[in-house]
Amino acid sequence: MPQFISDDLLSEICSGNDIIDYVSKYVRLKKSGRDYSGLCPFHNEKTPSFHVSQDKQLFHCFGCGASGNLVQFVMRTENLDFVEAVKLLADRAGIIIPEGSANMSSAAHERKKRILEMNKIAARFFFNNLKHEERGRAAREYFGRRRISWKTVTVYGLGYALDERDALLNYLKSKGYTAEQIVDASLAVNRDGKIYDKFRARVMFPIIDVRGNVIGFGGRIMHDGEINGFKPPKYLNSSETAAFDKGRNLFSLNLAKNAKADDLILCEGYMDVISVYQAGIKNIVATLGTAITENQAKLMLRYAGEILICYDSDEAGVKAALRAIDIIGAAGGKSRVIRLKGAKDPDEYINKNGIEGFKAAAASAMPSTEFKISLIKGKYDTTTTDGKVRFIDEVVNVFSGLSDMVEIDAYMSRVAEETDINKEAILSKYKEKTAKNRYQRLPAKQEYKRREVMRANAGAEKKITVPNTLLEAEKRLLGLISTSKKLYRLAKEQLAPDDFSTDVYRRLARKIYDCYENGVQPDEAMILNEFSSAETETDEASAVFYNMEVYSNDESTLKDLIYTIRLEKLQMMINGENDPARLGELFKQKQELLEGKNTWEE
Repeated sequence: MPQFISDDLLSEICSGNDIIDYVSKYVRLKKSGRDYSGLCPFHNEKTPSFHVSQDKQLFHCFGCGASGNLVQFVMRTENLDFVEAVKLLADRAGIIIPEGSANMSSAAHERKKRILEMNKIAARFFFNNLKHEERGRAAREYFGRRRISWKTVTVYGLGYALDERDALLNYLKSKGYTAEQIVDASLAVNRDGKIYDKFRARVMFPIIDVRGNVIGFGGRIMHDGEINGFKPPKYLNSSETAAFDKGRNLFSLNLAKNAKADDLILCEGYMDVISVYQAGIKNIVATLGTAITENQAKLMLRYAGEILICYDSDEAGVKAALRAIDIIGAAGGKSRVIRLKGAKDPDEYINKNGIEGFKAAAASAMPSTEFKISLIKGKYDTTTTDGKVRFIDEVVNVFSGLSDMVEIDAYMSRVAEETDINKEAILSKYKEKTAKNRYQRLPAKQEYKRREVMRANAGAEKKITVPNTLLEAEKRLLGLISTSKKLYRLAKEQLAPDDFSTDVYRRLARKIYDCYENGVQPDEAMILNEFSSAETETDEASAVFYNMEVYSNDESTLKDLIYTIRLEKLQMMINGENDPARLGELFKQKQELLEGKNTWEE
């Protein structure tokens, strides 16, 4: 937990927010016994398996395993780190967090906060310019020609930067900001000591993050001609600032994430996104004037299982689509490519074919592998021998980048049929290529595996697999003792925190034991804040506390669980022992435990 957020302050922030109230923004919850249930927001399901406990302030999905407290729910749904999620909840509760952590100094935080404040003021300034009867007329006419309704203008907070050198500069100065601070926010530029507005005579597109902050702007000229012999860039974006990282954000993701669709549509331009959104398709985003990055791919995949790439149909758009396919694949995602025949981009396509036409194009999006093969095929005359050879030689490069053997086999059969080349010959070429790639990558792979084994074996002579029976018993036991000091006292006589099998369980045991030793009842939601660095840890820890089983006798159940843990640990020791003398002693202990099942705890 960051040093500047104390346990007391974090408890106050969590107390100021109710998990049922917050989760209800994303899930339609129904009362189910003492809990609430609904369809899980983290995976697709038809039968509700997502449960929220108001008493414990925890959520748990019995379908996908997603689990945690309110902070961790915010982290998942808003794609925020722990600190940002806590800040969001603090803002929601009207609580001020004192700054000064290892990750962000007080000065750096103030700088970022100041930029966000200026951006918010600038966005309102641009919007008011657009609304103004005289000043905004040309910009409103531009949006009218692009068929953008006023409702859509307000949804996106679109605006207009006046055709003046220092309109925004002077306005922000009147609000108390210095020229240097305005330049630092990328709202003004300094050229040879002269400071003036960065954005002038442009329609403006605020870039809003998933928390709702205006982090930057994009500005578009309203014509494609020259001004005094100079042709300005069509789009101009904010430079990177303390609040704006182009490679880690996406235009309209703040809206698209709420669509909860199975896929996200990725476009190139702001107007493409806005046109499609206005037509009724909400799950659409765009990069911010740069090629897609791995961070952007991972960000999209948090909200969708598949990315539909909808780039311009020109040569540059095709190259960008190929790059996007590879980056999304490297991030562990799947992609398809939407082909818009007879139009350069989505905006033009919708104007020509309507929203139903665009929906049909999206539904028939081409799988990324098929898209790559079709581009290669277009380069060669596969009716000739030389064309077939060149085509196959390049296609096997595509196959070698795939991991799904079913997909490889299917496309290999298809290529063989279309080119009239024996599939075995294509397979041979593929094996030759993959063997070469494997040889080139072998040292790195061997080193990776060796490090993994060393980490797994750290502190132990042998690697022993922990049976599920033991893990389940330990999970239930930790859940029981977290609710009762009496049960804790019984358990601590038999098990120390270090006796538990996994790192998560050992850490949980230490926290629970420490609470009772300090005379405090364990707070499950607060304890889970110690496990915010990885979702897998959070899920494992939260599952301990979210146990819906009801036992007829908690004390008897606890003793049975301790017995199971002792028995399973003895069996593990037996399985890993080679010394005959030691084995004999372990077998003797096991037999005594089996024979004394009803009296061992006494």
